[in-house]
Amino acid sequence: MNETLYSGRCLCGQVRWRAAAEPANVRLCHCRNCQRATGGAFFARAIFLAEDIAWSGETTRWPTSPRIDRLSCARCGTPMFAAPKDPPARLGVSLASLDEPGAIRPQAHIWVSEKLDWVTLDDGLPQHPRGV
Repeated sequence: MNETLYSGRCLCGQVRWRAAAEPANVRLCHCRNCQRATGGAFFARAIFLAEDIAWSGETTRWPTSPRIDRLSCARCGTPMFAAPKDPPARLGVSLASLDEPGAIRPQAHIWVSEKLDWVTLDDGLPQHPRGV
């Protein structure tokens, strides 16, 4: 892996990751699966190609749909990654886990058709009813 551009960790520090390239996309996903998997109103995540990211630490892994597995820290439970099963190989990383929280900014909202009613989107980012 080349030089680290971004890095992050879970709450307890047992799971760590680093990326050597810019993310393929950065989105705020409002789908019900992301809401339930993260315990939040949406999942703020950056998708990296698998070859550009490395991570270490023990995680738990479970499918949240036929298309996506989720990974959390096995020690503290922090939701860390979403692993799409369709090619190309990619890994979605929680923006909240970044060592520098403002280093990566979201580019769009997806699945706003499932957005919680009390969430107001006024940040000027594109909004898509479904995934893109």
